[in-house]
Amino acid sequence: MKVLITGATGFVGKSYAMHLLQREDVEVYGSGRQAQKGEALRQRGVHFFCGDLLDVPYVEHMCKQMDVVIHCAGKSGVWGDFETYYNANVVPTENLIQACQKSGVSRLVFLGTPSIYFDHRDHINISEDYLPRRFVDNYARTKYQAECKALEAHSDQFGVVSLRPRLVVGKGDTSFLPRIIEAHQEGKLKRIGTGRNVISVTSADNLMQALDCCVFGPETGLGTAYNIADAEPVKIWSVIDELFSILNMPKVEQQVPYWLAAGAAEVVESSFKLLRRNQEPPLLKTKISVMAKSFTLNIEKARRQLAYRPKNNFQESLIQFAHDWQQNLPAK
Repeated sequence: MKVLITGATGFVGKSYAMHLLQREDVEVYGSGRQAQKGEALRQRGVHFFCGDLLDVPYVEHMCKQMDVVIHCAGKSGVWGDFETYYNANVVPTENLIQACQKSGVSRLVFLGTPSIYFDHRDHINISEDYLPRRFVDNYARTKYQAECKALEAHSDQFGVVSLRPRLVVGKGDTSFLPRIIEAHQEGKLKRIGTGRNVISVTSADNLMQALDCCVFGPETGLGTAYNIADAEPVKIWSVIDELFSILNMPKVEQQVPYWLAAGAAEVVESSFKLLRRNQEPPLLKTKISVMAKSFTLNIEKARRQLAYRPKNNFQESLIQFAHDWQQNLPAK
């Protein structure tokens, strides 16, 4: 089986490429725009295509003779104009769908996001059919548009499935936890709200299992989207406290009421929009809400239809991330 992973130089894409390399029945291919990281993947045994998913001939070339494509590439974040996100998330998905269909690819796995549910409110046990009245940012808006286009392409000849993993944690994470650490090191991290809010998280190993279910599982699980997370939610500030304990960093002591932090963020965001400043504001209401609101996913659909069986290994994933982060610190 030949499997192509877009965004193979990113955290999830690279993790799954390394996971698949352990199998003897899979040839692993990857794509991305960073040649240096691509070369590192080649040295590990991944066949790498360097290029941009906006380049249609490039996309068509790499999809030839593939059996399965896993679409991990895209632009994340919570600040930026619609056109930028549309060109990074929707157009590449359209190009990939057309190339897959043209080349006879049998299965496409789309990496979606539960950010489409987010609306600055507490949510417990969200199911896949929930949508807010409006999306909070252009990332959520365009990821949902791209996911819809992918699922609309599902057919008997071309199976499509989407996963919506929540806050993936593990070795090589370059997003959520590293940013938390950086904010703490700069003295900017405050405990927002009561600190008792619970969230769903996904250990990297559990996401690898969910991807396996999509790639190697029966066709009966295709044609829809699934929430993916660990079996049990966690208290986000307990996780942060534990992370800093592992890293021998001081605990976050300062606490700010949610209403005050969110109100300040709204003022800052409004001023940046009024002045048409392109850079991301230092305070964003979405980031404030993520740290203060409960947000958990219902994963029963994935259990039932994908045979997803999450392991209780978040503690191990957190430790793996922390040790990897320490090992990759720049030399002083």
